[in-house]
Amino acid sequence: MADHAHDDGDHGHDHGGHGHDHGGHAHSHDHGGDGNFRGLAVALAINTAFFVVELVGALYADSLTLLADAAHMITDSASLGLALFAAWMAARPADQRRTYGYQRAEILGALANGVFLLGVVAYILYDAVQRFQDPRPIKPLVVVGVGVVGLAANLLAAYAIHGGRENLNVEGAYLHLLADAAGSVAAILLGVALYFTDFYVLDPLFAVLVAGLVLYSTKDLLAESVNILLQGAPQDVPIPEVVEALESIDGVHEAHDVHVWALSSGQYACTAHVVVEEDADRDAVLDRCRHLLGERFDVDHATIQVETPSGECETADFDCYTPE
Repeated sequence: MADHAHDDGDHGHDHGGHGHDHGGHAHSHDHGGDGNFRGLAVALAINTAFFVVELVGALYADSLTLLADAAHMITDSASLGLALFAAWMAARPADQRRTYGYQRAEILGALANGVFLLGVVAYILYDAVQRFQDPRPIKPLVVVGVGVVGLAANLLAAYAIHGGRENLNVEGAYLHLLADAAGSVAAILLGVALYFTDFYVLDPLFAVLVAGLVLYSTKDLLAESVNILLQGAPQDVPIPEVVEALESIDGVHEAHDVHVWALSSGQYACTAHVVVEEDADRDAVLDRCRHLLGERFDVDHATIQVETPSGECETADFDCYTPE
């Protein structure tokens, strides 16, 4: 996607001459969409097949830890399914209603995944409280066997999508799978412990441990998804640094009203007002701004309004301000 630079002239909003510059540097993020799609499809097939195995094993062994891990597994499948859907949606071209395209579909999918996981945690904790009060015997060898197979399935599925982790939705699915792998390890340890002892309260205790792992893997995913949907600045693009960088460009007197937000996990946009010296070459300033934002801050789409020190921002009443 090429960057765009707008020159509004001496506050008269003259869009001729310097209206849109599509040439020169074009910064883009290629995240290997086809590879991500294939990897997600493979991981989904592995995960869904093992969910059936783990659910049957959990019911047969009467283990809350296995049941919790199976519940996490089905949310992993939902996560992968949503990621596939989001990848398909994000590939659709922009249209007159969705002028930025459909990249935000992946963020909606990531947010939905996080909410699903919170529901799973609530269920596990509720059932664990019941079992703490009335521990039940379980079949330890079944738990160990299912845990070993589950660990292998989780790691294989995670490997299938490892290469696409720069995409937020794929990263979310990857974290789910790793947390589920940790849950499988907990199931193995539980089965071994209960093979040698009858301390059945370990089952709800390990279930709570799995719930904690699920919650930990969800925290950052939810926070980043909400930040993107609220059009917050990406963590790796501090606004003060963007302002300082723009003001360091030859011919720029001041930069203000700077906004940076993420269209998706890998697509950044920026708008800014730059005040230039009276004798500055505006075309050169716009070109430098565009290159700097693309090369230093990975901004794919930049809109720059040029102003002069002798005038005032005509849009001051509603958008010419410095964010606090």
